[in-house]
Amino acid sequence: MPEHQSSLRLDTGYEPAPAVVPEIKDEIAAVWGLPLGQRVEIGLRGADCSALNGVLELAKAPDYPWDPRQPLKLCVRGFLFSSREIEHWSKL
Repeated sequence: MPEHQSSLRLDTGYEPAPAVVPEIKDEIAAVWGLPLGQRVEIGLRGADCSALNGVLELAKAPDYPWDPRQPLKLCVRGFLFSSREIEHWSKL
């Protein structure tokens, strides 16, 4: 590369920052009773697909103080959904 050009490093992969730090994620998982950060199979109410498989991630941290009645914004393999849409789940 010529000296007067700079590399933007666009060839590197993008990895988003975690929504919350692991300690808080574990606390949220306990309050809501969900296996955040673990491989799961999830069935959603009214969804076109029969089930989602993958790691259950928190897409956005809930408001503090924690209120388990507040819906969580969750994600599995890039598919966003609310905790209220979960019909059933199981760890894989």
